[in-house]
Amino acid sequence: MTTATTTATPPAYRLNALFNIIAGIGIFIQYLIGVPGYPKVPPGPIILVVAGILVLALASKTRWIILIGLIAPLFITVGGIGQGSSWARMGSLSNFGFFITTWIQWIFLVLTLVYGVIALLKVRRTNA
Repeated sequence: MTTATTTATPPAYRLNALFNIIAGIGIFIQYLIGVPGYPKVPPGPIILVVAGILVLALASKTRWIILIGLIAPLFITVGGIGQGSSWARMGSLSNFGFFITTWIQWIFLVLTLVYGVIALLKVRRTNA
């Protein structure tokens, strides 16, 4: 008789994946409500949601997948900082939709990065 063993996805991976998806949704809502400067097909939501899904789907099978969950939000964060228009929206309540979705984007990007680093450190500790 054989028994199937499944490895549970570590909490840091699940949180990284979830926060990637939420940050992506926040960016997509900004696009939908008309925040200026977004291209016809904004890449940020696609990159983050795909990264989150990959981490959720593959984390129990391969531990290196957390790199995708860390590199994707890092790429979006660097792009957002470089682009720079977020800062004005974060400090202005004149358009509450722009304000709240920008905060959602940045809070969850930071949380995604934090939990990506935590997951990466756990992988490193288990491999040492």
